[in-house]
Amino acid sequence: MVSIETAPNPARRSRRVPRVVFAAALALSIPAFVSACAPPTTNDSTASSSTAAPSGSGSGSGSASATLSEKVIRVGWKSDIDTLNPLTTTTTEAIEVQSLIYDTLLAYGTDLKEEPGLASSVKREGNTITYTLREGATWHDGTAFTAEDVVYTFDLIGKNQLGINAQYFTDFVSAKALSPTEVQVTFKKPQAFDPGLVVPILPKHIWSKMSVDQMKKFPNENPIGTGPYTFKERKQGQVVAVSRNPKWWGTLPAAGGISWTVFTNDDIEAQALKNGEIDIIPQVPPTVFDGMQGDNTITTQELPSFSFHHIGMNVSADPKSKGNPLLKDVAVRQALGYALDREQIVQLAYAGHASAGGSILPPAFGDYYWEPGATEAINNNLDKANALLDQAGYTTKDGDGIRQTKDGKPLEFRLIAIDSTTTDVRTAQLFQETAKKAGIKLDFSTVDSDTMDSTVYNTEAPDWDMFVWGWDSGTNDPSYLLGVPLTSQIGGNNDVFYSNKKYDDLYAQQATELDPAKRQALVKQMQQMFYSDSAYLVAVYLKKLQAYRNDTWTGWVPADGGIIFNFTRDNYLKAVPAA
Repeated sequence: MVSIETAPNPARRSRRVPRVVFAAALALSIPAFVSACAPPTTNDSTASSSTAAPSGSGSGSGSASATLSEKVIRVGWKSDIDTLNPLTTTTTEAIEVQSLIYDTLLAYGTDLKEEPGLASSVKREGNTITYTLREGATWHDGTAFTAEDVVYTFDLIGKNQLGINAQYFTDFVSAKALSPTEVQVTFKKPQAFDPGLVVPILPKHIWSKMSVDQMKKFPNENPIGTGPYTFKERKQGQVVAVSRNPKWWGTLPAAGGISWTVFTNDDIEAQALKNGEIDIIPQVPPTVFDGMQGDNTITTQELPSFSFHHIGMNVSADPKSKGNPLLKDVAVRQALGYALDREQIVQLAYAGHASAGGSILPPAFGDYYWEPGATEAINNNLDKANALLDQAGYTTKDGDGIRQTKDGKPLEFRLIAIDSTTTDVRTAQLFQETAKKAGIKLDFSTVDSDTMDSTVYNTEAPDWDMFVWGWDSGTNDPSYLLGVPLTSQIGGNNDVFYSNKKYDDLYAQQATELDPAKRQALVKQMQQMFYSDSAYLVAVYLKKLQAYRNDTWTGWVPADGGIIFNFTRDNYLKAVPAA
């Protein structure tokens, strides 16, 4: 077990976006598609040992105790990764793949509790965190892993505010090697969340040859990590594959490799599972999930998640923004919230496999979760929506039922969703209908995932009004999701350009508050503030619907957040071939 000499465990690692769905060429027939994108069934990796065991805090390089296999765990999903660069990635899919190539200092098991990673122990004391590093770990190119790699990675992110984990480095002061096996990280204040849980350690001998600007453009097409798997191949829009690392410091996983294949639609993906062409699907659409019941070769799991889908509104204050400025009026945003019927969306878009949303933190966050009371709820109340708009001076003048400003500008907004995310498309359609009853016109259109990403995150001149999309926290600590709407994340995770100094200040306070009750109070205050400002309308909290073949791999352990596609990689490492 990892040695922790202070306060409570926070969480593991952050994940960005559960949301992008790759739109490939639908012109392919089902047989042609499956043939073109078929996942590999064997692996060319070799192992120096003939046995392996479920992974954990293995004490030696390549230790093993159960039968190694050349079989590949074949995952089917509908989203391509965005990049293999840990400093520029934003998608959950990419982070999933990278988590098996790169190690973090600490990790999480299938019980979501902290366990050792590249650090065999950690000591948290005041403003410092000291990691004792394991010996004998090597990079995939054979170079020895050292304390200098850890110092370099922390300095790189902390001093340059690089990547999605930069929000954990606001109070970063320095990182230094106390010895060849000890690294001490110093902050201005004690930290409630340990970044060692989320930061993939980079090889200094490779990355230090680049400038920061070069790193931001670096595709990292042949990633070198210390993790249990080495990079094998990527065919963009089709498949990514990794091979077992026989020199990994931990207990060698049984699977000789893992592949992630992109599918163009739900039916093709489900059929591939039924035909035995893939082994597991991490996100099964609700209607497809129901159709899988009764197949004795397929096990389905409906698990709690740290995920939600929401309507986001462009509230950018940048003069170059091309979003409709009427959305900067909180009365308009709240009226849209009152027009949103979340229970209708749960039933009609998700077939009941979700729950009505509200706060930016899903209920899975336990004591940190805040739920609006009956008088605070901004949901499914057209009388309040209309009264709010009347009071704000938006009236109907032209007989078309669409409200206008005093100078004749209509409450008309563009709404976009990813074309192949059927639940988001249906959510948008339902929202379009109910918003109209409040005198608000939503012009709905669909886009592919690449267009969605480039449109929403165009910080130079964002040209959109509203979207339907989603988030997967990927950590059971509240810091990550709460950090999304920070002012400092504009240009990063902040997808609606929200900026509120009071919110930012509260985030800074909770990040350094070690008393659980006091931190919970701060976190709930933040949720309440963001909910009232209504830049997000959280429509639903997702259930993680997953399905796997029980005749190919066994040992999958259900976990909050999912068997895979979660902030623990342990199920990949513990799965064993079915007898």
